[in-house]
Amino acid sequence: MPVATRLVDGLADGLVALGEQGSVSGRVEEKLRRYLALLTKWNRVYNLTAITEPEQMITHHVLDSLAIAAPLDLLLARKQGTRVLDAGSGAGLPGIPLAIARQA
Repeated sequence: MPVATRLVDGLADGLVALGEQGSVSGRVEEKLRRYLALLTKWNRVYNLTAITEPEQMITHHVLDSLAIAAPLDLLLARKQGTRVLDAGSGAGLPGIPLAIARQA
């Protein structure tokens, strides 16, 4: 199976497991795949993360980041005006995947 197919399947399966499939559109999935492609590319140059395999980046980075989406949504819904800070993550984790998944 080609790497691109494994990435698409791995991301889709992970979103289902997290209960995020219904809240994530095909457009968001595509943006998450593009983020992974950029992370893979720039990781070779700047060593942003120790994980270098795209398949592992799905589970260890993107899905781990999205695992906090539902609890974060509850917190933000209960406390209006709550702010969240993503400080110092060189690869943009968990902030970028969360922002992509929760874009309006």
